[in-house]
Amino acid sequence: MKIENSSKPKASIIILDYMKAKRVCQNVKSILVQKVDFPIEIVVADNSSNPENADQLKKLDKYENVQVHINNSNLGYVEGNNGAAKHATGEYILIVNPDIIWREDDTLQKMIDYMDQHEEIGILGPKQINDGNGEVAMTVRAFPKLFLQIARRTWLRKLPLIRGWVEHDEMQHLNYNKIQEVDWLQSSFWVMRKDLWDNVGGLSDDYFLFMSDPDMCHKVWKKGFKVVYYPEATVYADGIRLSQGGMKAFFQKWTLRQHMKDAIKYRWKHLFGGNPRQS
Repeated sequence: MKIENSSKPKASIIILDYMKAKRVCQNVKSILVQKVDFPIEIVVADNSSNPENADQLKKLDKYENVQVHINNSNLGYVEGNNGAAKHATGEYILIVNPDIIWREDDTLQKMIDYMDQHEEIGILGPKQINDGNGEVAMTVRAFPKLFLQIARRTWLRKLPLIRGWVEHDEMQHLNYNKIQEVDWLQSSFWVMRKDLWDNVGGLSDDYFLFMSDPDMCHKVWKKGFKVVYYPEATVYADGIRLSQGGMKAFFQKWTLRQHMKDAIKYRWKHLFGGNPRQS
């Protein structure tokens, strides 16, 4: 699907890549066959600092409504997305992970229509299916509690009481077939009002890689908008999570150590803030 240069896009889709050029190209091509009654634009930004990866992404420039921006270094998740969003001109901004594939051609139309019909929603997220095993990804979470983030990576999660707390924190009890308000949604796929994004200043630069998504949802609730899980629309992903792993992996993977650093920053920032859904 192409749009005329004179058409102002309604939806701006941001894809920040790190060494997944092949999957990004599949992602973009699956967006371009979406059946929508409004113009869109796609902004691809690359954090890989890898010439071969960049060359693959540059081929997307042939599409009239796709922009490709190659960053000189790895700016991190927050700065990378914020930088890409500066090129967005749509009424809605979509933050979409590089591995996302859109298999149903009405996904985008469904989500934008739902946002149009519900002005109280600030962020909307779809059902997400893991390609590897066909399972529904647990993209919904309760607002983070540092103790439980530590416990889930250690033997503590096996203790009966703590196990229950961890399972609730991970929203394992959630009915993933029901439209519902939630604390926060992982930013693997968001639809957000662009004026709200601008109002809160985009993702918080307090973080480098993780925790900017619960922080943003916290702000959205504080602003009087809702965060809603919307399983009427479905997308697909590779199911690989940078933050997965236990304590052994903590000492082996930089990403896990960064996750804990960002989690501590989040906890300190919101130490006395309470739950914005209850304020």
